Amino acid sequence: MPSSVHLSFLALLLLACYYPMLWMTGKIIVTSDDMAHGFFAPLVALYIVWDKRRMLFQPSSQPSLWGLAFLSLAACLAVFSTLAASSTFSRIAFLISLAGCLLLVGGWQTFRQFLFPLSLLIFTFPIPDVLYGQLTQPLLLLATQLSENIYEFLGFSVIREGNIIRLTHMTLSVVEACSGLRSLITLIFFCLVYSWFFESRNWVRAVVVLFSVPTAIAVNALRITATGVLGKYNVAWTVGTYHESLGWAAVCLGFLIVFLAHTLIRRVLLAASLRASALSGMVL
Repeated sequence: MPSSVHLSFLALLLLACYYPMLWMTGKIIVTSDDMAHGFFAPLVALYIVWDKRRMLFQPSSQPSLWGLAFLSLAACLAVFSTLAASSTFSRIAFLISLAGCLLLVGGWQTFRQFLFPLSLLIFTFPIPDVLYGQLTQPLLLLATQLSENIYEFLGFSVIREGNIIRLTHMTLSVVEACSGLRSLITLIFFCLVYSWFFESRNWVRAVVVLFSVPTAIAVNALRITATGVLGKYNVAWTVGTYHESLGWAAVCLGFLIVFLAHTLIRRVLLAASLRASALSGMVL
């Protein structure tokens, strides 16, 4: 049975090995506009670990030697990350090291119990530059196309040239920051946490998280459309704090839509369960 001394020793070893990466990641989370969700990810993970702390100090299964294999793999990745100057591989090595420590503490059962908070730490990873452009460009094109359709539906005269939307009263340049990638990842994170705490059925959790993807894309298009509509009345409402507030409002709207969809699913499932129970009672 692991003691607090053993767990503290493992934690100090991890901190000593990965301190440079952890410090750099913390600075990115604090300073980057794209990593607002990254601040909440470790806090939620720590809360879940604290809530299940008895499973660490009193594991119900035996330690697994697979933990040593995980730690060996993590060590190889850490060395490679140093040679390649890749912080992404260093972060992956840190997660694998945490998984290896869980296996050494309480085996696979303990590992499964803490898999969700462990996976939340992925949201502290900044998107690698190699992937960032590949993800933003399709989202930019989709966002501008959807916004163009919404403008036409609302009766605006609009011409789209690539990622530039020309209205009669202003021109909107949909840059990378407006691709919706930031709001997409943020909404996925909050929906993932929400479904974990407020839904017990795994398939419904998956539906909630998957539904957040088209929702985030749709509300981003609405945000771009709203920017043009507001600009018709006051250009100052399309820049600065107003523009940033509109982005957060879009995330809140997206979460509200997902929440209402989840509520509808729960009511439908409850009604179906009640009907099944009533039919079963009639048969008996």
